[in-house]
Amino acid sequence: LFLFLSGLLSHAENWNPWKRIKKVIVPYVIWSFIYCCSKNYNNLSALPMIFVRDLFTAKSAAIMYYIFVYCQFTLLIPLIDKLAKSKYKYLGFIIAPLEIILLRTIPQMTNWYSTSGYAMEIIKLVSCLGWFTYFYLGYLIGNQYVSIKSSTKTWVGLLVLSILLQFAEGYWQYSKGIVNCGTQLKISTIFSGVCYAMLAYRFIHSEKAYTNGVLKLLGDYSFGIYFSHLALMSVLYRVPYFTSIVYPFNAVIVIAVNIGCIYIGRKIFGKYSKYIAL
Repeated sequence: LFLFLSGLLSHAENWNPWKRIKKVIVPYVIWSFIYCCSKNYNNLSALPMIFVRDLFTAKSAAIMYYIFVYCQFTLLIPLIDKLAKSKYKYLGFIIAPLEIILLRTIPQMTNWYSTSGYAMEIIKLVSCLGWFTYFYLGYLIGNQYVSIKSSTKTWVGLLVLSILLQFAEGYWQYSKGIVNCGTQLKISTIFSGVCYAMLAYRFIHSEKAYTNGVLKLLGDYSFGIYFSHLALMSVLYRVPYFTSIVYPFNAVIVIAVNIGCIYIGRKIFGKYSKYIAL
């Protein structure tokens, strides 16, 4: 949904990649360093090299991968716009499935990655193409290159169908020995993501007005929550008895504590808090 909305709000006419990227690159570097130090504090001599490696491969924490993906799409907007304006615009929807099949499914089934080398593994880890459908669909709709007329009931029905397909594909992958069968980069999962994005889009453009203070608060603090929640969770899971708290109560506690920490951080760092995504 984040990538879909990013595409929805992107336009080639006022393309300014640096304006977007500079908002995330400084927090990316700082939080990469924090996560890198938290995992390698007992190996300080190797820390500089590990940090540089993780910085350019988005491996310091799982959340950093999506910053890489977002920056790639931001840089690709002129090319995406050319495709969206062309008579071949619908071919854009085969890019993600092709990437998933060629770079993920086939190598997984043939164990090709064990012989393909480190470079191919890095391409797979940081490539944005598996997520292309979300951003591209948002871009098409946001720039009025396509219009969506299907009803909400239709998208709900398709979402249910897609989830059933996810179970089938995931079970098939699991039966073939693929442990990460719950990955978001399955073709059936892309189908589910599109259905969910369309439901969100219909909600955004609903004639009804919605006001919710809690959701607004989460939205205002979402940037900081995104970067810091894994670090906070690693601390909270060391607190006695926290691991005995079940979902969704543990999630509510994490988010509440996270918001409190971000609020304090904003008070301490003031105008500089934006550089650490607060």
